[in-house]
Amino acid sequence: MNTAEDRYTGQSATLPGLFGRYIRVFTAPDLLFQGLRSRPDWAGAMFLGAGLLAVGTLLIPLDLTLATLREAIQAQGQPVPPALQGQGGLIRFLQPAAAFLFWPVLMAFFAGLVMLFFAILLGHEGTYRQYLAVVVHAHLIAATSGILLSPLRILVEDAQLLLSVGTFAVFLEPSYLLRFLSLLDLFSIWAWLLVGLGAARIGRKKSWAFGSVLVLMIPVSTAAVVAILTG
Repeated sequence: MNTAEDRYTGQSATLPGLFGRYIRVFTAPDLLFQGLRSRPDWAGAMFLGAGLLAVGTLLIPLDLTLATLREAIQAQGQPVPPALQGQGGLIRFLQPAAAFLFWPVLMAFFAGLVMLFFAILLGHEGTYRQYLAVVVHAHLIAATSGILLSPLRILVEDAQLLLSVGTFAVFLEPSYLLRFLSLLDLFSIWAWLLVGLGAARIGRKKSWAFGSVLVLMIPVSTAAVVAILTG
């Protein structure tokens, strides 16, 4: 409902430079999204996120990356490709390059989903550019996680380690439920909660709980499907 009391009435916030916006994602996301509503700058945050993701892959030693990939392929009963049987020097360059190129495509797709939910299905205010700005800034959280988790990944010798809901479900036996929970990355959930907040501010809504629950369907449904496919 677009009643007056449901509208967000706060003043539009000023928008700092890229570094300031990166800090605000962690410290003052509400203020950040109010600024993005009137000035939806997205390009800098898009490339910053891609760069952070690429750096996160570079921090993992090549031999650990190759070992993790081999184990994942063998667990699916597939033969290990020749490129992964040797030193795999080319992968050292291809993996961060692929991460850098894939990130903008993923963010653009996510922004389209968010706009579909809010602007098209619910009839909220907002342009694609505004939703894209929200999505790329919120997902700086997820892009940073690779750097933050790299010491732990090296310590436990798992290049694909996630800090997930399943990390704390140590009481569960191997099962679909455990696979599902292990795919619910906490950094990703944090990012999607911020997307819900940002979408509410774009639509000038006071409450952002409904929006956050709505967008959480994206990582939850993805984890549910992947858990089935990897069972």
